[in-house]
Amino acid sequence: MTFFPSDFDPRDERLGLLDLVSLNTPDGTARFWIGGDGVFTDSSGEQWFGSQLLSVESLESAINGVAPAGRASLAYFQDPDADNLIASIKSQGADYVSGRDIAFYVQPVRSFGEMYKPTTAPIKWMKRVMRTITFSIQGPVQREISVSFEAWSENRRTARRIAYNTAGHASLIGESNPSLEFIPTTDFEEEKLFG
Repeated sequence: MTFFPSDFDPRDERLGLLDLVSLNTPDGTARFWIGGDGVFTDSSGEQWFGSQLLSVESLESAINGVAPAGRASLAYFQDPDADNLIASIKSQGADYVSGRDIAFYVQPVRSFGEMYKPTTAPIKWMKRVMRTITFSIQGPVQREISVSFEAWSENRRTARRIAYNTAGHASLIGESNPSLEFIPTTDFEEEKLFG
């Protein structure tokens, strides 16, 4: 089984991929086309809103004391005559996206015509959990809204403890193993067994 559809050769120079991201919010799913302008409609009729002002940072690994995380951002200039987008999002509360899914997709494109009528559905390649929304205000009009999310190595720091007994082994493999009832629990020996 391959990641791409069988009729899609990713090595073909005439082909391309669109980066898509969807955010699960209490108001419904928000879909975005990263680094592209306009509206892209996929094969199931869902609309993905694109802007070159959208960006996603690369994911970090949990090494050298770095806490793993990722971030999706929208940088823009606030129109003084328009509604304040940051104030609108803040009014939703701090937990608006916390604990909800953010999913990343690639959309295979075989020809320019598929930008308008794609034949393949977007392929999900990663799903993470959103943590917080942060805001940055620079000067009178420059704004940035960022959503942070867990990285692929998030659970490394919370590794589960496994006790080496029947209960611990059962939680690991999903069924009990009675042979562990006789595992030694102390190193006390009344007399040496060897030498």
